[in-house]
Amino acid sequence: MRKLLPVLIMLLPAVADIQGATVCFEKHVETANGPRTWSYELGVAMITSNDIEDFVGFGDSVSRASGPGGGEIFTVTASRRLGQLVWNVGGHTFTPQIELPFTMEVVNENTGSNFPAFACSINVRWIDFPWNDYVKTTFSMGLGLNYSEQIYQIDEIRHPGEDRSHLKFNWPIQMTFSLPDRPDDQLMIYIIHHSGGETFDHGGMNALGVGYRRDF
Repeated sequence: MRKLLPVLIMLLPAVADIQGATVCFEKHVETANGPRTWSYELGVAMITSNDIEDFVGFGDSVSRASGPGGGEIFTVTASRRLGQLVWNVGGHTFTPQIELPFTMEVVNENTGSNFPAFACSINVRWIDFPWNDYVKTTFSMGLGLNYSEQIYQIDEIRHPGEDRSHLKFNWPIQMTFSLPDRPDDQLMIYIIHHSGGETFDHGGMNALGVGYRRDF
């Protein structure tokens, strides 16, 4: 996360300098043919031994954690759509959605230990893909906080001898795919990334999951 933030910051001036670009926020009001107010998600993710940078391209570098640090994370999420940014640039209008997701994790580690964790974030969801007439696609990313009842074993294994925090930054990353005639039923691929961000501690853990998302 720390290595990617400078890249995002460097892109901001380039976006701001685009001639005639305007951005405004519109509060969400549900209509018959518009985006729904609520979304619900169910998913399961495998705990990995990877850094977040390893997930670029989802290549062979992504590996399931073995031993006591391995296991699965079952997730249940309720997400409230707050509104959208209306971005007019270069004769085109884009409408990234702003969401507030609440997630409960049930962490099932190979040690037999099971414990809950809770996360809340502010997400931005990009919905304007040129192939949406064939496969409706969204991509979302956010930032918030995660609290776990226990320290993840993989976090302790990857950072031996270091103090670990129950409270970390949450950086959810997600893509969804659906049929154009059934946009409310979505296949979900997502990354769980919890990191101390050099505030609560240094480093964290990552998991890769699949699931189902439903807009209501």
